[in-house]
Amino acid sequence: MRRLLAPLIVAVFLGALAAPAVAAAPAPRVTARTGVLMDAATGAVLWQRDAHKPVLIASTTKILTALVAEQVYPADKVFVVPRAAANVDGTRLGYQQGMKVNRHDLLATMLMVSANDAAETLAAAYPLGGRVGFLAAMQAKAKSLGCTDSTFRDPSGLDAPGHQASAADMAIIGRALLKRPELAKIVASRTAHYRWPDGHVQVITNHNHLVSQGRDPGALGIKTGYTIAAHSTIVAAQQRDGRVLIAVALGTDDMYTDVRSMFAYGFATKTPANAPILGAVPTTTAPSAAPPRAGRASPLGFEHRSSRPRDSGSILERVAAAPLPAVATAAIALLVIGVTVTAFSRPRR
Repeated sequence: MRRLLAPLIVAVFLGALAAPAVAAAPAPRVTARTGVLMDAATGAVLWQRDAHKPVLIASTTKILTALVAEQVYPADKVFVVPRAAANVDGTRLGYQQGMKVNRHDLLATMLMVSANDAAETLAAAYPLGGRVGFLAAMQAKAKSLGCTDSTFRDPSGLDAPGHQASAADMAIIGRALLKRPELAKIVASRTAHYRWPDGHVQVITNHNHLVSQGRDPGALGIKTGYTIAAHSTIVAAQQRDGRVLIAVALGTDDMYTDVRSMFAYGFATKTPANAPILGAVPTTTAPSAAPPRAGRASPLGFEHRSSRPRDSGSILERVAAAPLPAVATAAIALLVIGVTVTAFSRPRR
């Protein structure tokens, strides 16, 4: 038995330490011109294609419009629809000049059905310079979040000269929206009931099919967009097992397939220890503070899961944690049997 145990022990150790790593998930199949997949808890990039290249983004712009409006205006503010908003190009809900609308309804119709008239109404009411001042506030907000590649020239996302953003910046902005409870609830809603001033109630359905069609468990929104020049654009989020990922696809003709492929890849992939990090570095936490424990809510509002590998530990711990091929697994089984047989067959004194 001792002669049998020696080679078995060697096989176990060699098989455990030399075992190949678990096969990586296949890369996502994405048709978008630019895109990025980000872990929302850490800002770590799991996949990207020209993530910092500024391109047209269409109505995904409204994510930033909503962030600024929610920050600037009180929840009980009532807006008067200006003529420019009632006559704006593109998708409109149908607000008429002079109509009074509260903040929540403007945010909901802008984010769920991409109402340009809602976006223009919010921008026009900005107390420091009207629409021009609101655009400056959008740019300032993006900079404060850590965006580096984008310029915002239209609150609705129409193809205004110079209006463009990168996939990386849109992931950062989408992440910021998810931390705002009112906005996060809006973009994750399948439908909403909108009451017009005359009392008529209209059911509006989220333009984001990941949410409205109910085929994507854990879908959190966030916003889709389209213009002829921009093609389809999307900033999407999904949650599985407490982990939230954000996928951005810009300049695509198959946005839902693109982000579903990204999510499938991301949830099957661990975050690399050296992954690039998007967004501003938090300044509210003291440098000496301990990081959040796994499974606990992080200051960002998402469950924190560390992307750093564990310490290597002792050689026994490495063997226990290493993926074992079939040969090594069989060797372990034989080793256990051998030890048991030896123990029972040893003569007692």
